[in-house]
Amino acid sequence: MKKNYILTLLFTFCLTAASFGQALLTEDFNYGETAGDLTAVSSSAWTAHSGTTGFVSYDITGLSMTDYPSSGVGGAAMILAASAEDVNRTFAAQTTGNVYGSALVSITAASTGNYFIHLKDSGNNFRAKVGAKDDSNGKVLFGIGSSSSTLVYGTTVFELNTTYLLVFSYNIGTGVSNLYVLSAVASSEPASPEATDTGSTGTEMISIAFRQTSGIPDAKIDGVRVALNWADIMNNSTASVKDNAIEGFTTYPNPITNNTFTLTSKSSSKKLVTIFNVLGKKVLSSSFSGVKSNVDVSAISSGIYILKVTEDGKTATKKLVIR
Repeated sequence: MKKNYILTLLFTFCLTAASFGQALLTEDFNYGETAGDLTAVSSSAWTAHSGTTGFVSYDITGLSMTDYPSSGVGGAAMILAASAEDVNRTFAAQTTGNVYGSALVSITAASTGNYFIHLKDSGNNFRAKVGAKDDSNGKVLFGIGSSSSTLVYGTTVFELNTTYLLVFSYNIGTGVSNLYVLSAVASSEPASPEATDTGSTGTEMISIAFRQTSGIPDAKIDGVRVALNWADIMNNSTASVKDNAIEGFTTYPNPITNNTFTLTSKSSSKKLVTIFNVLGKKVLSSSFSGVKSNVDVSAISSGIYILKVTEDGKTATKKLVIR
């Protein structure tokens, strides 16, 4: 029996390694309990690249969607048509293939239409420009431009003050950009996008950006992710089996044999604790403040999991074995 258990663990560990891909960026906007300038509260993780007035702001209340991995953690970004500062956050440069971006978005007011989120290259050229506009009846249409500022809008009418998952992609080789607007997580890429456009090719993508200018919607944006494929957008593909970033981060015991483990760090700041199974599905989420807490995993089946802990904008991940 013991031999079979060990073989099961080894098999599960291999499955874990294969299941988690390499998302280029996850941004949960977990920057504390004080609203303000996003570039300041993020310690310049987000940087301004255009404009001088009306900063992109950080709001302490975020957005959520069931089963979306970057959901319900931390706060969110706020953009306004009346403001003019544009900001970006970088990821590992990509020169070939598809680059996917995603974000939870709630439009609070729609206007004449303009793009407000996009991918950006090192030469300040923009691709996969996602926009929204009023449909003339107080509702919202979403659109995309591969490289042009003239967007191709879809025909589906969406609601104000409703959280949608926007997924947009840019193919560096073909110049094709696609936009999907989802009300729920989709395990595979839909056959037909809400909107599509073709533009410039061959540019090196290095960052994702928010834009503020006339015509854009007033909106809240949360759960930003960048990846090389659809699966890594929809699963917690960035969870790696290592400790990092959070000073004094420890867990014990591991393996867990009595339905509880202890988590510690040197800071008493609020900690968001999330556990994912080998398919990247969230199986537990909780939070606490203080340097130490016991975490109850009695509701989780035996197996290997990935623990993700976020504290003051820093993240630590670790493999957990539950027996």
